[in-house]
Amino acid sequence: MGIEKVGAGYLPENSTSHDYLVPLRLYRISDSVRVATAAARGVARSGLVRPTSPKATLAITSGVLRWGTSPAVGFSLGSARHADSTAVVDVDDADRPYVSFVDIDHRCDTLALSLIDRGIGPGSRVGILGRNSRAYLETITAVSRTGADLVYLNTSSTLEAMLTIVAEQKITLVIRDEEFADRVPSHVSTISTDTPSGIALLASLPRRGRLPAVAHHGRHIILTSGTTSGQSRGAGRSSVPLDAAAAVLDAFPVKVRGTTLIAAPLFHSWGWMHHRLATLLDATEIVLRRPDPQRILELIDTHQVETLITVPVILRRLVELPRHVRRRYDLTSLTCVAVSGSTLPGDLATDFMDTFGDVLYNLYGSTEAAFATCASPDDLRADPSTAGRPLAGVHIEILDVRGRKVPTGTDGRIFVGSRTTFDGYTDGTDRERTRGLLFTGDIGRLDEEGRLSIIGRADDMVITGGENVHPTEVEEVLRRNADVADVAVVGVPDSVYGSSLVAHVVPVAGITPHEDILLAWSRDRLGPNHRPRRIVFHDELPRNPTGKVLKRVLIGDTSSDVDDDEDQAE
Repeated sequence: MGIEKVGAGYLPENSTSHDYLVPLRLYRISDSVRVATAAARGVARSGLVRPTSPKATLAITSGVLRWGTSPAVGFSLGSARHADSTAVVDVDDADRPYVSFVDIDHRCDTLALSLIDRGIGPGSRVGILGRNSRAYLETITAVSRTGADLVYLNTSSTLEAMLTIVAEQKITLVIRDEEFADRVPSHVSTISTDTPSGIALLASLPRRGRLPAVAHHGRHIILTSGTTSGQSRGAGRSSVPLDAAAAVLDAFPVKVRGTTLIAAPLFHSWGWMHHRLATLLDATEIVLRRPDPQRILELIDTHQVETLITVPVILRRLVELPRHVRRRYDLTSLTCVAVSGSTLPGDLATDFMDTFGDVLYNLYGSTEAAFATCASPDDLRADPSTAGRPLAGVHIEILDVRGRKVPTGTDGRIFVGSRTTFDGYTDGTDRERTRGLLFTGDIGRLDEEGRLSIIGRADDMVITGGENVHPTEVEEVLRRNADVADVAVVGVPDSVYGSSLVAHVVPVAGITPHEDILLAWSRDRLGPNHRPRRIVFHDELPRNPTGKVLKRVLIGDTSSDVDDDEDQAE
């Protein structure tokens, strides 16, 4: 089969726009070499390939042949290689905080058999609604072993939103924490996770025997954040290519039998991806329901955590802890703090590394595109606002509205191509694609070193006074003010300029905010179209569980009556 270059993508001759999903068809020979090199480097550094006993080798082979690379393989690899070692530490489970690989693998089988007895299997769709816990991890594997689809429900969703999601996704059973009992529509069957055994089904007596084989693995459907429109859509996947896992191993300094603290929601692709990576590496996973910053430091110290998975808003809270509190804990075990889920401000990246050391890794991706780029500590020192370089096997281009490649250093629409991009939404719709590349919905630019910078969401762009303004650019300037702890800028309708900028500011604790002073400060540092016309002060900004600011909420709460006493077009 011949391979030809088609603009930004690399597709087989006579291919369609979706043929790039077929394994190995996306890459040129040079791309394949890069993937193979990264895979070898990542596998070697992590220690993933190592000798095992004949018995363990047989068990591993059996599990992979049966479950492939789907989440159904779960803890079976660790059960074969490190049966009695700790697989999960659920710090909020007073009855049984520790569980071994062999025990949790057996529990997943038991739960899967129970679900099958209840009619769950291929063609079924189960929802999961809960905070990070051992029960959550068990549900991921168990539902996958039945062949059913699993829909990851957002803990911030209202009952009204849940009614829509349940109907659209055709969910017939929801496994949920008791905390969210009132969020599940009454006509849907539920199972509570909050029992002494972790999941109520595990206390039942399902039929015995081996789990039946399934012809096709179910899909794992992660909902988009819906931070702009408020509407979420499902993006499904059934497995992860091995070369994609190797690319992640190459990007992050993680090792076999390490300890990973997941302080990012498992219902989001970021937390979910690192759970999958931890099971591949037989790592001990530490999960907690609410990521309190001081508790995170305590857990790092107590369990000698090597990898922390979290989101930028948690980094800010860690940095803001008083120095005398931070100094109580031994954090020398920490070698990787990986963040994603929302934009990492450049000043926060620098502040965090100055405080905790050069252990910060920033990944850029999306629910639809999966991972795209990763910024290492060296990248962040060179350019604190960068999202990093493409991972092995990922192709990125910056295109204009007509699909033409823009010059280096020029803003444009970010398109990503890899074997991990999704194959369309569960409602049958798709995101915009160009020559096999997927539009992420973001605006960005590439520098001369091949590093990507994210300017902001395309939907967030504000046209004011005839000029396109990205709120992120304004936010970066306002964060330089010593009295500003957090900020989000939105556009509101304006009868004169089309739209005007409003800055929603969280002042530093103990500071009495003054709108006129901050407006005057911004006028000295921002051009006329980039200046906010109003400042609205908040105790905190509305965010979703991954830390993204809910700008639609701010827009809805902001009055459009702005002062017109300043000439914006000077």
